[in-house]
Amino acid sequence: MEVNNTIYETLGHLWWSEDASFELTSLRFCMNPVRYGYFQRILGELAIVGGTVLDIGCGGGYLAEAFAGDGFQVTGLDPALNSTAAARRHAAETGLPIRYEVGRGESLPFGDETFDIVCCCDALEHVDDVSRVLKEAARTLKPGGVLLYDTVNRTLRSNLMLIKVWQDWNLAGVGVPNVHVWEKFLKPGELMKLLHGVGLTPGGVRGITTVKSPAAVLYGLWRIRRLGIRGPAVADTFALRETSDLGVSYMGWARRAT
Repeated sequence: MEVNNTIYETLGHLWWSEDASFELTSLRFCMNPVRYGYFQRILGELAIVGGTVLDIGCGGGYLAEAFAGDGFQVTGLDPALNSTAAARRHAAETGLPIRYEVGRGESLPFGDETFDIVCCCDALEHVDDVSRVLKEAARTLKPGGVLLYDTVNRTLRSNLMLIKVWQDWNLAGVGVPNVHVWEKFLKPGELMKLLHGVGLTPGGVRGITTVKSPAAVLYGLWRIRRLGIRGPAVADTFALRETSDLGVSYMGWARRAT
């Protein structure tokens, strides 16, 4: 079964809008603060301050703008024309000098050893060829450069939460069929093997999960459907945090040898 990535094209113009879909809103207000906080800490521990960043699968630019706001020179790349157009407009409105291009992670239009940091966030579970994307990411990293990523673990819990509750049962009333395909999710051990295969040494791995009970999450989804909740209030519904639990989503880093 193929992943349905059409939402990022058909609704891509809404990334920064108050009318953004629940899928986009949850990325902006739930996922992005957690993963960027983790990335900031890792880069601080590695003594990486500033430099060039490539954001593969940048979408509307949530992560790219976070890096640019911290002084990095950022390039974002995404196959969805409407998403990159929305990202480019918002960066111009906010005065952030981010370069956006339309393209695919399997064939990056950049030279070897171009970037200090490459990000693959909310992307690896959506691409056609994970191994090819990671190979391209490694190729474009400078010696000593860092890959930052997040993705979804292939577990029974991720199947229940992201496939059944979110999509098949559509309890929030906002599900889009096949935005996620369970068979495309990556177990951490599988990803570590792929990273080694392209010459990257894996670093730490941390999970992303809610601190709320299953009952509280289901109630929150019901409220989202009933009240049409959007914006920052979505973050309160899920209360995502960094955790040692890798059972659903996880994030981590790897480094190219110097």
